[in-house]
Amino acid sequence: MKKAESAIEKILSDHFHVSPDRAQNQPIYDFGFDYAALLGERDAANEDWRKLPAGDKARYERGLPDFLQERGVENPKDLQYSRAKNAHLVRQEVSARISEPPFLKALPLGRIDYQSSLAELAESVENVEQIKSLYRLRKITSGSTKNAGISSDEAVKLKNCFSQGRELYFAGCGGSLMVKPLNHFYSATAYSYGMIVLNNPIRYSKDNLPSSHGMIYLPDVIQCQFGGDSPSGTFSELFCSFPTQLIRNNNIEFTQDCTSSIQAFQTHRINVSIGTLLSMLPEMSNYYSLMTGRRSRAFPMEVVNANNPRMLTWEFQIGDGTSLPTRDIVERSFAGFEINERFGKYIVSVPAVRASEIRALIYSDISGRLSFIENPFFPVLLPEICTHFLLNHIYSCIMRYRPDDWGNVILNEVSTDTSLLTRHYFANFERKFLLLVLRCLSRYTPTVSLGDAV
Repeated sequence: MKKAESAIEKILSDHFHVSPDRAQNQPIYDFGFDYAALLGERDAANEDWRKLPAGDKARYERGLPDFLQERGVENPKDLQYSRAKNAHLVRQEVSARISEPPFLKALPLGRIDYQSSLAELAESVENVEQIKSLYRLRKITSGSTKNAGISSDEAVKLKNCFSQGRELYFAGCGGSLMVKPLNHFYSATAYSYGMIVLNNPIRYSKDNLPSSHGMIYLPDVIQCQFGGDSPSGTFSELFCSFPTQLIRNNNIEFTQDCTSSIQAFQTHRINVSIGTLLSMLPEMSNYYSLMTGRRSRAFPMEVVNANNPRMLTWEFQIGDGTSLPTRDIVERSFAGFEINERFGKYIVSVPAVRASEIRALIYSDISGRLSFIENPFFPVLLPEICTHFLLNHIYSCIMRYRPDDWGNVILNEVSTDTSLLTRHYFANFERKFLLLVLRCLSRYTPTVSLGDAV
């Protein structure tokens, strides 16, 4: 029994450690090199060559290559610039998303039957032409020509990933909690392949993705490790697939630039426990506080138009009037913006034209209500779908490698609080997962209307 109690303590613990300066052994991005300038130099040299008289061109034995070598112009396609090219493609996509209106359509669903609607929408994505269309929609810089995007063969692979993800999700929903985590983790993994190809600016094919999970399970402390010099794989690719986040509620919508978060992910190794991850989820807020005696890291947030006649300005109102995140994380999340405290809330004034610059971690519940997350991993901003990926990975590892402890947890034989919190998490996950999936790979941002009768 003592062994089970020890495991339970670790499951509920709020432990995390961020190790900066732990750079990837083989980083994917180089944000420090100006690849755009290199392209500009190459284009300018090509134009000069085009204008060069034929007599002058004859002086160069190999033609253009010798001319470029004489001018000292490097080849952007050289392998040494591959990481800089990746960073350039990310910046290019981010710039396009910020400069254009959000391309995803808001889709309110009735509260009574929203889960049936989500299932129908998820199944509707499993279509080859639809997937090819979504690729061009979600990757603005993929090109608008007829042949731009992915092939039908690639779309078929993603279609099968989506079908498998959906079937595994429903198998998990219908199965016992004794085996539920494994089905849900594999469902998240299958969907992740499609999310990566449809969103990641540098990924075009499922077959070229790393085969590992992209994070490490630490069994002795029941934690997971990711980022920095941790192995790359599905999780790291999924994280880097969201260089922007669409922040939307009834009053406002804007696209947040998360490039610096991806850059930080390459250099920060993070260890985290289940308790810490649960504390970040808005739907778990009340149960988490009651079961653990610790406060949640999710704080209600409203965004409203400020009374500023000179320019369109939004007020980010953080807190519920009685509980606030630490001022330090608010200041880091909104560096460079005016922060005041009024009526028991932090009030941050952000000009609308600069909204993309904020570095706040913002989640929303199924109805679209926003929460400011007191981010334990700053400057790494963990997308909500990634938080659930990590949770289901850790839970599935406990289930597989410590079946005795897992049984004690879910069968309420050791700790009522642990059992209840675990069950509450999976109940919330099953209500929200398909909604998150659709936000990450469809043309919609579904929300559940609060106006319907329950």
